[in-house]
Amino acid sequence: MTRRRLNVRMIVPGVALALAGAGLSGGCASSRGAEIRANPTPELRTLDKRPVDTANSFALMRNENYRMMRQDMARAFYYDRPSRLTREPVPR
Repeated sequence: MTRRRLNVRMIVPGVALALAGAGLSGGCASSRGAEIRANPTPELRTLDKRPVDTANSFALMRNENYRMMRQDMARAFYYDRPSRLTREPVPR
């Protein structure tokens, strides 16, 4: 029976390749993966709107509410009606 001698030149690259494969298949343990899992869509604030879109809709809502409030105040104080005061002096 003949004995085969282990060739060191073949073992070292094989071990290095096995370790590299194990490292690649294990994935990264960095915090970036945890950040992605915690918030997969960081560019969205709601289901379909970005922070810019929500800021725009908030500004539009605030503007419309202000104009509606002014219109309601004009109705309450009759700003939109002509004056009923007479030009003639009223006797005392």
